[in-house]
Amino acid sequence: MLFSTPYLWLLLLGSVDALSPHILAKQPDISIDIDRSPSLTPDQGLLKIGGKYAVASDLEICNNLTMNKIFLKYPGSNAVDAAVTVALCIGMVNFFNSGIGGGGFSVISTKQEKVTYDFREMAPQLSNKTMFNDKEDYASIIGGLAIAVPGELAGLYKMWEEHGSGKITWAEVLQPVIELGYEGWEIGEVLGASLGAYQHFLTMNYEDWKFVFNHDGTIKKEGDWIRRPTLSKTLEVLAKNGSAAPFYDPKSYLVKSMVSKIQQHGGIITAEDFTQYSVRREKPLTTLIRHGWENMPDNDLTVLTSSGSSSGAALIAALKILDGFSSVTGGDYLTEQTYQLVEAMKWLASARSRLGDYVHKDSLPSRIESILNDTWIKNAVNKIKENSQEGEFRTLPHWKDYNPVYELNEPHGTAHFSVVDDQHNAVSLTTTVNLLFGSLVHDPVTGVIFNNEMDDFSIPGRSNSFGLAPSAYNFIEPGKRPLSSMVPTIILNELGLPDMVVGASGGSRISPSVLQVITRRYWYQMPLLEAIAYPRVHHQLLPDVLEVESIPMLGKSLIKQLEEMGHFPKELPSRSVVNGICRVNAEWHAVSDYWRKRGIAAAI
Repeated sequence: MLFSTPYLWLLLLGSVDALSPHILAKQPDISIDIDRSPSLTPDQGLLKIGGKYAVASDLEICNNLTMNKIFLKYPGSNAVDAAVTVALCIGMVNFFNSGIGGGGFSVISTKQEKVTYDFREMAPQLSNKTMFNDKEDYASIIGGLAIAVPGELAGLYKMWEEHGSGKITWAEVLQPVIELGYEGWEIGEVLGASLGAYQHFLTMNYEDWKFVFNHDGTIKKEGDWIRRPTLSKTLEVLAKNGSAAPFYDPKSYLVKSMVSKIQQHGGIITAEDFTQYSVRREKPLTTLIRHGWENMPDNDLTVLTSSGSSSGAALIAALKILDGFSSVTGGDYLTEQTYQLVEAMKWLASARSRLGDYVHKDSLPSRIESILNDTWIKNAVNKIKENSQEGEFRTLPHWKDYNPVYELNEPHGTAHFSVVDDQHNAVSLTTTVNLLFGSLVHDPVTGVIFNNEMDDFSIPGRSNSFGLAPSAYNFIEPGKRPLSSMVPTIILNELGLPDMVVGASGGSRISPSVLQVITRRYWYQMPLLEAIAYPRVHHQLLPDVLEVESIPMLGKSLIKQLEEMGHFPKELPSRSVVNGICRVNAEWHAVSDYWRKRGIAAAI
């Protein structure tokens, strides 16, 4: 039995007004309660090696389905074709954390172009920055008002239209997922735990959520069979049309049904909001790392990551800070290297406090440019060096010394996957509906589960307990996209070909987790399997706590050293999941984060 804590069910107690059109109970902010233990001795069988194709996501069923029904079935199909199938499959199966009712970001590398797509959800036209000020706290979490305009389907279609192989039709890309929804699949541990945790809330809207219940009225559990025929029917409409257009056409029954369901639950989204949604196509944020790297002096590595309302700029800043320090083979959790890593995480959090969506995409706002310029980076590097004299390492005494400008929002959920092919195309994609089961609004006509992304905006007048004001850069505006922690990333070698494709899920822990895995790979020269499986640490500046996944694995000696640095280490369950692929001796090495979400990669 892998359920480790009984407290989870206590969070679900309480009354809900079942007669209300809104679900009047606060959705529990909880992680899926499964055993999420990192490993210092990972099973080598979880490293998948192939010379042609590789897929690393949270779901073995989706990795294998894409490998068999896209790559192997259609010669010449590419990573972008496959990415559409993977994304839709994850949304079909792990519908608690992603799906076509949500949105995200992707970074794509082909020989012709490097590009990022922003298909983050968008605030509806009737929204405004004070819309939640006189509402209950849960209004931005549960129900129709919490829903932003979904962007996933628009993003998947646009990137496929522009970078798909041309060897496979839109209908053929969707068909494996359509079949899966009709035929069904056996519920696994993670989905089963999620359904069990949210049984109380799903039952309150039983008619809309019938597909998650057995005929006797009990919630489906691990080992049960589940189908989603209405979602498959929606995908069939899109397949027959040859595009994502029906999902955004105000005259289609899909939009009419979705808008009706959202408004039934108190939402303000209209059919016009779907019409006005657009995908943002941008150049990735880039930086060179490990220039003149001791072990490979001729190897310049180029980092590509997302821009816009993502946290890509903060990740770039942290990598540039760490680039001020030397590589140490086997440096994982050595005292000095751990000190540098945690400090970089704290500066990353400071950088992220300056982020938020911006309208004019032809240039970065000065607030974002400032964290990427040499002055800001050198200041951070110098402060780290000044506090590491003669073998003594000290973190800065107060969080204000890192100069955050606003409080950080606290996003949740998400799913990430990485895909590569035999033509050196690569896709890094992260997508979400935010909290588990999003807004808890499901349209049984279309099969769409809607996000609660409005909760990722900041609300004026609500300073946090540290006195930091909510971010003016992240206030709600019509058509605006909320700040995200997502950082889908591709690292290119000196030839401009993918060397690593990586990303993570886990809300505010996404960027630090990706940072640590990249550091392990390129600063400490660790194999990808160990880089993902080994225990991770997390610091987000506020609260001033250093989270560690396993105190026994880090060792009492290191924990004591961290305390002497001025940190407050605290063991907490794993809350981030990293899925990645890297190039090793002309082969792809693919690793899904089995230790934290049971994923098993595929490669051939």
